[in-house]
Amino acid sequence: MTARSETPGAMMAVPGDRQVALRFARLTAGFWGGPSGGRSWFWTLALATGIILSVFANVTINRWNGWFFDALEKKDSESAMIAMAVFPVLVLVAAGLGVVVLVSRETVQVHWRQWVTARLADAWVGQRRFFRLSLSGYEPANPEYRIADDVRWATEPVVDFAIGLLSAAITIITFIEILWKIGGGLTLQSGGAVFVIPAYLVLAAIVYAILVSLLVTVVGRRLPSLIAARNEGEARLRFSLMRIRDHGETIALARTEAGERRAVAQTYDSLVGRWLAMIRQRGRLTWITNGSGALVPVVPLLLAAPKYLSGEMSLGGVVQVAAAFVAVQNAFNWVLDNFMRIAEWLAAARRVNELADALERVDDEPPEEHLTVSPSRDGLLHLDDVTLIDRDGRTLAADISCSLPPGAMLHVSGELGLGKAALVQAVAGLWPWGRGAIRLPPDAFVTAVPQKLHLSEGSLRAVLDTGGAAPEEQIEGALRRYGLSGLTPLLDEYRDWDKELATGDRQRLALARAELEKPDVVLLDEATSALDTDAALELLAELRAARPDAIIVAFGQGAGFAEAASHRLLLKRAGGVVRMAPRHPGLDQPALPAILPAQIGPAE
Repeated sequence: MTARSETPGAMMAVPGDRQVALRFARLTAGFWGGPSGGRSWFWTLALATGIILSVFANVTINRWNGWFFDALEKKDSESAMIAMAVFPVLVLVAAGLGVVVLVSRETVQVHWRQWVTARLADAWVGQRRFFRLSLSGYEPANPEYRIADDVRWATEPVVDFAIGLLSAAITIITFIEILWKIGGGLTLQSGGAVFVIPAYLVLAAIVYAILVSLLVTVVGRRLPSLIAARNEGEARLRFSLMRIRDHGETIALARTEAGERRAVAQTYDSLVGRWLAMIRQRGRLTWITNGSGALVPVVPLLLAAPKYLSGEMSLGGVVQVAAAFVAVQNAFNWVLDNFMRIAEWLAAARRVNELADALERVDDEPPEEHLTVSPSRDGLLHLDDVTLIDRDGRTLAADISCSLPPGAMLHVSGELGLGKAALVQAVAGLWPWGRGAIRLPPDAFVTAVPQKLHLSEGSLRAVLDTGGAAPEEQIEGALRRYGLSGLTPLLDEYRDWDKELATGDRQRLALARAELEKPDVVLLDEATSALDTDAALELLAELRAARPDAIIVAFGQGAGFAEAASHRLLLKRAGGVVRMAPRHPGLDQPALPAILPAQIGPAE
């Protein structure tokens, strides 16, 4: 049955288990090709060889059982002693093959997970898809959890499943031969008539396995969806707790911990409900698994007892067929024994597929109304009748038109609302929704300087890395010009700089990084809000000196923006609508020509 799930703006069909498995295979099969193909095939073939030899080692041990117990029954001490001497060799061989299987299995699992994780992580981080996906409205929940954990749960079990299936297939072929030869047929008499059931132990093993597998399939059919719901709940709880940690200072100062506690409690209550639903389903399944586990060793003894009592089968034969029946039964019941793991794998594979599909969709499916970003012919930055809307179709800003020459600095101020972030992202090439055109200078490099620079845990050199391998003297010079010379000796120290640097120093660092990027267009998003006006003007002068022809667009009320700007753009609310004023009141500097009124929707 195909379910449907609602996503923003669309109804998406939820793929069935078969589609999930096929999609995951297409997504991850590249591990056995390309640069990693040689190593991947080597360990895969080593694993397959170890499994095949291990099964034959088990067959040899089964035959050893027949040899040894027949010798005991016949009181043949010489044969018994030889069998006892051979047994340690068999154990040593079996143990060695187990080591081969273990090492090759875990090596394949580690390298496969590494390959899939790298592919998804590169796709997520590359071309700033992590941000574009968050804007798109169809970002799957917790993509970072899917890359870090779900990839593991989706790759490791597949290797174990392959081992189990290969081992089960060889086991069935080899041990059924033992059941067939030693068990033979069963002769029954009823009313003078004689009935012979050929290969009755083989038939019994097949019938028993089919009955148990059918019961498991019927009883456990809802388990994969319940496990997927549980995993989603776990991810939501982790996100709620991480949110408190990330915003700890704000929550503590505002004393809003009560609301956060209620939110976490609601999330956990939902998770508990999902866990309990899964536990109830597993309880029903355990009736079958435990009952079958208790019956399997006894059934072959009961079936072989008549032939042993009649003298048609030796004690060694009974031991052999009992062990062979259990081995065949375990092979037939592979799905039964791995039902929980298969359900968990399907849930993890589905989450990995969803992330991969979303990453492809964010590139392949542009919005119905989207901005055009193209090079300008005159080297200016043009906004031509730009209208910004959100993904739900609500207008954020309308009919923005302006032109900025090289070396200009435009200060955009006033009641910006949600339009500010959208406009910054649109010029940076991240906001696709809207109409009109943004034309940048040819081959222009655009950089945005945020109000609060993100500092990942690591070194400051990594934070300042712009991909261009700036020389050491340039990095040190930039830090000195922006008042951060004290950080020069600490460039390669690994610390949690996000906590160690004050907001003002972070903004200085962000401006230094912007200079090192050598941009043609700089977007300042309240990038000097933590500085006083004199300090801000000094830093903006340094940026201008380093990039005299760069076009700077300053958004918001950052310190020094109004004083350093060559052009003004004031957004003023009138009659419930925010419009651009053609001239900033009280200022003598000329307003930029060709600025038309802009309309911005209600701010939230």
